[in-house]
Amino acid sequence: MRRTFASTALILGGVLLAGCASSPATGTDAPESSESAIIDIRVGLEPTSLDVTTTSGAGLVQVMRGNVYEGLVGLSEDLEILPALASDWEISDDGLTYTFTVREGVTFHDGTPMTVADVVASLQASSAEGSTNPDAKRMGSVASVEATDDTTVVVTLSERDINFLESLTTSAGYVVPVESSVDLASATNGTGPYTLGQWNRGATLSLEPFADYWGEAPLNGGVVYHYIADETTAASALRSGEVDILAGVSAETAELLGGDAEFQVVEGDSTSWMTLGFNNAVAPFDDQRVRQALRQAIDKQELIEVIGGQALEVGTITVPTDAWHVDATGSAPYDQAAAKELLAEAGQEDLSLTLTVANTYDTIITEFIAAELAEVGVDVTIDTVEFATWLEDVYTNKDYELTMVLHVDPATITYYGNPAYYWNYDNAEAQTLVTEARQSATPEERDEKLRAVAELVAADSASDWLYSPQTVIVAGEDVAGFPVDRISNNFRVSGITAAE
Repeated sequence: MRRTFASTALILGGVLLAGCASSPATGTDAPESSESAIIDIRVGLEPTSLDVTTTSGAGLVQVMRGNVYEGLVGLSEDLEILPALASDWEISDDGLTYTFTVREGVTFHDGTPMTVADVVASLQASSAEGSTNPDAKRMGSVASVEATDDTTVVVTLSERDINFLESLTTSAGYVVPVESSVDLASATNGTGPYTLGQWNRGATLSLEPFADYWGEAPLNGGVVYHYIADETTAASALRSGEVDILAGVSAETAELLGGDAEFQVVEGDSTSWMTLGFNNAVAPFDDQRVRQALRQAIDKQELIEVIGGQALEVGTITVPTDAWHVDATGSAPYDQAAAKELLAEAGQEDLSLTLTVANTYDTIITEFIAAELAEVGVDVTIDTVEFATWLEDVYTNKDYELTMVLHVDPATITYYGNPAYYWNYDNAEAQTLVTEARQSATPEERDEKLRAVAELVAADSASDWLYSPQTVIVAGEDVAGFPVDRISNNFRVSGITAAE
């Protein structure tokens, strides 16, 4: 299925959308099952904090988005914009004014009713200058947010933003109470179908159905996320019945379990990139020749084989299911002789670099990178740190040389137009293209601009994109209704069912 940003063409030009409740997950057909069944899911990344208003990380997004926290609109598995805390909305013909009808009868998990004041305060906080919201960068076009009556909120943009509704489905759009005594770092207080059960750090996090949820009740009795890093342990947990679903497995595990009739193996689309990030603001990464050389020194096809073959070579920040996909695999062909020539030309024949990486990734990847770069005279020291340390040092303070991280947000391509992002990539042409894409009147116009961005950053070697991992889910034969596409950043669990 070809992917797009949310289908904004449907909502431009003053079109009114009728309200309906957000739909549960629809990845597989739901069999007859028990609504009291607890669904146990093995995932890889654990959040470092539960505060969605200040904390980044795919592990947090995977648990919270659409499950615990909601915005005025939601996002389906097929990337369609859905009514959520807004029952409907209108967009002015110039695309600058969004008028939302806020749903009545919504209650926060602490029992207080949600009001338009909560909506206004939440959006003002995430769009304010200096906001610490992890998705604040997506709210730069917001000029004002105001309530015009008890059920209407008007957002005015300073410039057209074709992706604005999708931005409201991220943490920048989540609605939280104006006043609350809940410590959001260790507890939750959203409006979603689930509330936090218990978080046993390093082991599990459970969600329980919220009895006063405004929409359709979950089809299960709750969900428990199990943070199991080791593949063998995860496979054993599935076989023993400790977990019902392995959300993302290696090729070896999929092959091992795929031959067993008790399990189903399902492949889904993925919009993610294992990215080798260069700090473009510091030497030697301010030299395109060095960046290009490092890309050409790494054999991506061999790396994919090393990790089990369950990935695609991409060459830039798009995947084939993106509407703006371009094939850039030829932008930095594997050629270690050419890499050595580029390094010599740049005066960097004896280069020593530090690769800072979170301990959530398989060391086989970083060891492969270090070995490949050693072949062209680059000595790499691997600095493995806790994910929270990576967020502080690399993502926030930009104190690094080389880093590696899996990006899962389809909008990541637009961050090459943001010189303040952790890559420190400051390219005027990229910034212009991203701005033009955001201000596009149609998805087709936007996609053309994004294709140009993808080609530009590949030619400039702004980063290296090592591979795009493919999503494979293994579940028990009695489990259904689980999402299969893009589960790293949109994993709604309310439609999952299982027999007890």
